[in-house]
Amino acid sequence: MKEKKPLISILIASYNHQNFIEEGINSILSQTYTNFELIIVDDCSTDKTAEKIQSIKDKRLAFIQNKFNKGLNSTLNEAFSHARGDFITLLGSDDFFDVHFLEEFVKFINLNGENFTVFYPQIIPVDDDGKIMNESIRQLKEPFPTNNEILKNLFLHGNGLSSPGMIINRKAAKKISPLDCGIHQHQDFIMHIQLLLQGNCAFLPEAKTYYRAPTDSNGHMSSNSVKAYKRIEIETPFALDYFLKGIKTPEKLKDIFGEMLTKYGEPTAETIPYFLARLALDSKDNRLLPVWGFRKLIDFLSADGHQELLYKLYGFQYKDFSALFNDVRLLDDFLEVQRETYESSLSWKITAPIRKVAQLVKKGINK
Repeated sequence: MKEKKPLISILIASYNHQNFIEEGINSILSQTYTNFELIIVDDCSTDKTAEKIQSIKDKRLAFIQNKFNKGLNSTLNEAFSHARGDFITLLGSDDFFDVHFLEEFVKFINLNGENFTVFYPQIIPVDDDGKIMNESIRQLKEPFPTNNEILKNLFLHGNGLSSPGMIINRKAAKKISPLDCGIHQHQDFIMHIQLLLQGNCAFLPEAKTYYRAPTDSNGHMSSNSVKAYKRIEIETPFALDYFLKGIKTPEKLKDIFGEMLTKYGEPTAETIPYFLARLALDSKDNRLLPVWGFRKLIDFLSADGHQELLYKLYGFQYKDFSALFNDVRLLDDFLEVQRETYESSLSWKITAPIRKVAQLVKKGINK
């Protein structure tokens, strides 16, 4: 059988990484597999990132400059529109590849075929100096999880996959394009959901991507910033909606969640939103899920005929819906913190005498 040598498009959305961009580009231009194109779209960097990219002369490198700052997904959409490859891989403008990265991928598809929607490489965290860190983001080890196992975990626990170096089949990439321009923190989460619902994934433990992990002054991997957490809070419901959009049949729902569905009844194509909402409401680990679950269940119950449908199929009535509020912890911890903060505030202390008078008046009335 003739060995396949597909064209691979490598896309970089660059922004303010003047200290790292050259290392990433050089790791691509020095690949042992050479049938690739490199497309870099700069999102109006305010440092010397664009200048450093333009200083590198190579016919395989195409450089595009946004006219104004558009954000990550819009910049990737621009890069996608110029890609000609059979496969498309994404690299952060501060990350870099092992020199054999593409070679290992091509070796894999020649041995195993290319009938996969997405391929996930080995992710190796490095510090600002490019030194490998002890803390591992994700180590690929067999046995690898199945598509459905990954999808179930993505729904129940949030994003557990990394995007640096992920390789997407062109046909699959077309189906998820264009990416949502307003999304930032969860852009890869949404891509994972869409791609894994399309078809099978593969893991490439020998194809290595070096990911520039955020570190503190002591060189330890830092926690996400407050801004990142805010984005996650805002974008998670939007990302979860892609499960609703992508799961079209009760068979697919059962493939992913299996016996977890049994206590709710037998799903139908029409009641898939109800089952996803119930799964979300039963979540114990992800506090963002129940909020999404209630919103989806409210939407479902509000549609014509759906209350009757749920009662007919599952005996589910409004009193059952109302009872769900008793079993779910939504903002309990948050509200407790808010209460403690308020009670230690100046306004709480100033109004203490008024509350005392109100209590005495109440006692007098109740006598």
